[in-house]
Amino acid sequence: MSRREYPLRFQCKHPGCAESATYRYSTRRDLSESFELRHYGSGKGWLCLRHSEPDRVLSADNPTTHFEVVSDERPHGRYFGHNGLVTGPGFLAYASDLPAGTKLIITARIELPYSKVEESNSRNDNGSQP
Repeated sequence: MSRREYPLRFQCKHPGCAESATYRYSTRRDLSESFELRHYGSGKGWLCLRHSEPDRVLSADNPTTHFEVVSDERPHGRYFGHNGLVTGPGFLAYASDLPAGTKLIITARIELPYSKVEESNSRNDNGSQP
């Protein structure tokens, strides 16, 4: 016999947003004591990343974002913030491999494709014929 799950679902409180999050708990007590229920329940609401941290979401209006962190030496090792290892698409940085004070700068940028209408408008703006 399979165990029962206790789901908890929130929809983004931003008007018109359809994003949702579902959390599942193995006991009713886990559900009632959950961080999510205490912080998002009782009318407080939940916001998706698009609306809680809009500067991190890449879009046509926000094509570039960056993150900076400096490594520091502690009695038990060297860290970038709280992490000894920072990784992402195409890179891996161990704080222990680099001297203390090293600044790690991560930049993400999107390049949108030009449509044929935009391309012809840019040609006309430059004085050339389409």
